[in-house]
Amino acid sequence: MASILLTWITCLLCIVTFIRLFTYRRRGARFRRDVSVMATIVMMACITTCFEIVTGKLVIQPAAWPMIVIYGVLAIGLLKTRGNLAPVLRGF
Repeated sequence: MASILLTWITCLLCIVTFIRLFTYRRRGARFRRDVSVMATIVMMACITTCFEIVTGKLVIQPAAWPMIVIYGVLAIGLLKTRGNLAPVLRGF
C-alpha cells in the first residue's frame, strides 16, 4: 500500500514540476542556455517518470522516500520562483 501511495505522489510531483517549467515566462529574465538545457532535461525526466508509472513499469519502494522529498523540494522551489529554474539551482 505504501509503495502505491509513494508512486502516485511521485507522479503528481513530476506533473507539477513539468507543468511549471513548461509554462515559464521569462518577463525580462536573462536567457541562459545552460539553465534552459537543464530545464529541458528535468522536463524530459519528469514526463518519462510519469509515463513509466502510468504504464506500471516503475513502482517507488518505501525505502526511496528521500527521493520523493527531493522531488517535493524541487516542485515547491519552482512554484515559488514561478518556474525559473536558475534560482532553484542556485539556492534562492
